[in-house]
Amino acid sequence: MASIFKNPKLFIPKSLFSSTFCTQKPPFSSFKAAKSAIVSESNPEKLAEIFKQCSQFPKFLRHRPIYDYSIRKLARAGRLDLVDQVLQTQKTQQVDTPVLKSEGFWIRLMMLYSNAGMADKALETFEELCQKKYCNVTEKSLCAVLSVYLDNGSLDKVNECFEEMPKRLGVNPGIVSHNLVLKSLVKQKRIESARNWIEKMEKDGKVVPNIDSYNIILGAYLKIYNMKAFDEVMKEVVKKGIECNFITYNHRITRLCWSKKGTGARKLLEEMVEKGLKPNSVSYNSVIDCFCRVGDFESAKKLLEKMLADGYVLPCSFTYYTMIRSMVKEGEFEQALEICKEIIKRRWIPPFEAVEGLVKGLAEMSKVEEAKDVVEKMKKRLKGEALDSWGKIEATLPL
Repeated sequence: MASIFKNPKLFIPKSLFSSTFCTQKPPFSSFKAAKSAIVSESNPEKLAEIFKQCSQFPKFLRHRPIYDYSIRKLARAGRLDLVDQVLQTQKTQQVDTPVLKSEGFWIRLMMLYSNAGMADKALETFEELCQKKYCNVTEKSLCAVLSVYLDNGSLDKVNECFEEMPKRLGVNPGIVSHNLVLKSLVKQKRIESARNWIEKMEKDGKVVPNIDSYNIILGAYLKIYNMKAFDEVMKEVVKKGIECNFITYNHRITRLCWSKKGTGARKLLEEMVEKGLKPNSVSYNSVIDCFCRVGDFESAKKLLEKMLADGYVLPCSFTYYTMIRSMVKEGEFEQALEICKEIIKRRWIPPFEAVEGLVKGLAEMSKVEEAKDVVEKMKKRLKGEALDSWGKIEATLPL
């Protein structure tokens, strides 16, 4: 999602959804109890009622994730009428309070509607804000409208809105607005138009493209495997002295990994850490996967150890599954056995096809006891249909 709330320049304080004017006694003894009631409730109408009751709870109102979760849950149930009902309640509860005069409050309502796929209601909310003039609008509102169109697939409306709405609102589009247009062009597979947009920004001189602008283009070229164009854009970034951020490094790492340049990707990962940028699981997994694809399992294991030691990300099953699959495929059964033991130790379930290949490989190496041990540990970790499926595979194993 192109949610504008991920951008620090558009940060909207959680307090804008709180209220110190509620005098009714909260229906639950604690925020934890209220949250638990919403998470466990499967009936949409009861969920909506609980939500409205909990709106009397100040801490509940400040907790943005529970709002997002509740709206998503109602939307998934197909009860858009209830989504509208609970969000309309938010407005009525804030009558005669300063909250209603906050631009952030209205933008928040818009994005909740948008995330539920209710673009029309989101835009109606914006029109209500403009018509009743609850507060002055800024570029944040422009970005909110652009995001509604972008997130709901009305890509043709993004450019139209960018051209017309700034004059209507009396605001000047900033870099965030421009980047939303870039995202729209990229989604339409108009990458060259996106590059031309950046060139136009530079010529106009009113708004200077930032690293986020270039990341949008870099990501688009990666998606279509156009490495030549990717490298051209990256040279522009370096030439202009624009500081790379976490996303840029991940793009560069991915680009090298797709070209099977694991050593270079690992050096970029190290450079990233040296510059104080925290890598995520994608940063590590891309390089580990690259080493596995070229059969360099020692380098893959060393990087896995470094990942665990660095502590930037928690170990995830995907990393280990990638390694065991590659090791089995290349016939490195002893190394695969080590990874399999670690997977089971972490209480994950290793991929059936990899374990099947591992057991057969160990049996061929006359390591029957090790193979049997793997089978027994698998059976202890499984139950229900998964155990039945494994039983069919086990019946074919040479033990």
